[in-house]
Amino acid sequence: MKKILSLLSSFSIVLAAPIAVVSCGFNMGDVTLKNHLVHHVSKTNLGFIESEDEEIIKLKIKELNSDLKMESIAITNIKNRIAVISGTEDGIYSGQLQIKFNLKGDQVRLEDRVLVGYYFDWNGEGQTIPTFEELVKTNYNVINVSFLYSKKNFEMPKYSPQNPEGVKAGIKLLQSKGKKVLISMGGAPSSEMKFRANQKNELKQTILDIVDEYGFDGLDINWAQKALTDSRSQQTTVDALKEIKDENPEFIITMAPEMPYLTNKSENSDKGSYITFLKGLEDYYNWVNPQLYNGRGFGPYIESQEKKKLKIKEDYIANDNEKYRAEFYYLMTKYLTTVYSKQNDYYLIDPDKFVLGAAANEIAASGAASKDSIKRSYRLLKKDKIYTKGLMSWAINYDAFEGTVNVDGQQIYNKKWSFESWYNQTYNK
Repeated sequence: MKKILSLLSSFSIVLAAPIAVVSCGFNMGDVTLKNHLVHHVSKTNLGFIESEDEEIIKLKIKELNSDLKMESIAITNIKNRIAVISGTEDGIYSGQLQIKFNLKGDQVRLEDRVLVGYYFDWNGEGQTIPTFEELVKTNYNVINVSFLYSKKNFEMPKYSPQNPEGVKAGIKLLQSKGKKVLISMGGAPSSEMKFRANQKNELKQTILDIVDEYGFDGLDINWAQKALTDSRSQQTTVDALKEIKDENPEFIITMAPEMPYLTNKSENSDKGSYITFLKGLEDYYNWVNPQLYNGRGFGPYIESQEKKKLKIKEDYIANDNEKYRAEFYYLMTKYLTTVYSKQNDYYLIDPDKFVLGAAANEIAASGAASKDSIKRSYRLLKKDKIYTKGLMSWAINYDAFEGTVNVDGQQIYNKKWSFESWYNQTYNK
């Protein structure tokens, strides 16, 4: 279901005639009416519920939309983790909406799980560039090649690898073993990247040309900083990608948002947000791999239920808190997928479209993964019957490195392909 609120973004004037919007095969009614449910139901993803029972669904809707008058809505067509809510004959509300939810115990099939890794052709401390012949032997089954970007406003993005022909041959080799290879759009150098509405067709063709030249299977959205402050630019990109996927259904779309850009309140902030992408590409994107390693000091407030369960006195866990790294991964995953936390107010992502993104080592970024943190967080999630799609690593180049690195004055030995092995011991079983 396309996020309903995103449908309203194109309405900039008061329309004289009623507008009947058809979404997901049913008529929503006139969304311009003030009493239409689209204006009164702000959260349509209910997260985890115990069953498809109508009363349980109603209770969750009320919990997430406290001002809604439940006696004035009806719930119908409950199936496949989706239901329809509509106004009753009392006329308090008009129209209808689709809501979605997940049931505890829903698992992602083994063949649908992913180990995503970013690959780049520059080098630095604590990293090495693996050959494609070496990479093809690993269990990384999705490789995000970095980066497609532009350095100036309204300039089309470019991908400029050091060895274009070598990359093309490498992509063919990876794909010959069933791996998917995406071009990642954005990264740190792209903070000035933005597009006008009238550049949609040019942007679409630019992406298609690069995909065709290199043979990429899709595109990963990795925007950051100022690039995320222009929602019109984001909408242009959304429109281009939707057209590409409508014409090429197998085209993969993923996202890699940093944590601060995943709060609902960020949508109306001038500091940047991914909500435009998430709403606009609902039903188009394949998964989201949040960067739980970026934004030093950022993390979740802990709701009382989890504090009691985890026996933690802290009210907040930052991603640089090494002691509670496993709990950090667990809580961020839980609050981003199945349990709405009022304190954190994160936009909920379906667990089968959620991939936990972590740094391969401390040189790569703050909040680095470890064998303990990956395995314990996985067990905590499994105990809660929260099953997600897999892991993402920043980056393959760091995971491919073997040797000693200096972290805050300490010498730490990094074993090659450690991150891959942690995936094999958890999500790949």
